[in-house]
Amino acid sequence: MEQKFTHASGNDLEQLASQLDRTLTLLANTEARLAGPIITPGETRFRDPHDVHHQITLGAVLCAYKLNAHHARAIDGLLSMTVEQMKAILEEASSIEGDDDDDEDEDETMGTVLLKLVELVPGRLDEFGRYAEWRRGFDAYMDRTRPYLEDMTAEDLEKLETRPPSQNQMRQIRVTCAYHRIPFPAVPNRRTAFEWLRDFGANTRYRELPR
Repeated sequence: MEQKFTHASGNDLEQLASQLDRTLTLLANTEARLAGPIITPGETRFRDPHDVHHQITLGAVLCAYKLNAHHARAIDGLLSMTVEQMKAILEEASSIEGDDDDDEDEDETMGTVLLKLVELVPGRLDEFGRYAEWRRGFDAYMDRTRPYLEDMTAEDLEKLETRPPSQNQMRQIRVTCAYHRIPFPAVPNRRTAFEWLRDFGANTRYRELPR
């Protein structure tokens, strides 16, 4: 039987549409309220499909001690330190916290101490973490590229001058300039981009961790 639409049925449709709109708005607000912390642009994200099992499992352990994604760079910085650098950071954190809670410290777990540490000196740990992140990416690029270029002839290198810098080169140069607060260089071709990164990495000043 053919459905006949009347003025009343039009009102019903409008009412249903309005109800659906309210329901969708309610769901969106609920989802936003229940969502975890949002990672702001520029924060470290460790994503590797080959290691996703290890990332999830290790992340679950750290989350159990109330650490979250916002602590990732600080943890990265902490794990990249030498023993002497760690001692200096612990002394710095102790001077901030003071010695009023010595009795309570005896009962604290390492997880609690770790959380307290990353929240006491977040700026210093973030600095170490940014360096560690940059250093990994820089070294990975050089490790992949150096053997390839070492086998090239002079003619091959000249051919690189006719090609624009690769996206990977430009990304690594941008990250390097941002971390070390230096001007972006003129890199007209692929060979120039590689030589800039190579020479930059050879400078011992850029291989030192922040103090």
